[in-house]
Amino acid sequence: NRVKETEVLEGGYKDLGFDVVRIRLEIVEKDSESCMVRSTIEYEGDEKLADVVSHVNVKPLEMMAEIIGKHLCQNKSTL
Repeated sequence: NRVKETEVLEGGYKDLGFDVVRIRLEIVEKDSESCMVRSTIEYEGDEKLADVVSHVNVKPLEMMAEIIGKHLCQNKSTL
């Protein structure tokens, strides 16, 4: 497994008012031809952000993983 974790410093969810936003991606190899990406968004903020929390999701990360996966599959012979 490979794990990448990053903390958002500005923009995105930070602009919504969150104090801390961490994004974690865990890549789990299924076999030599496929893997699974487990993504997590961890956030900290004031109680007043309760209404905003429902807008925090991993959909952009999911879309990015799909695009990268397609690109890697199409260019597998050149890697």
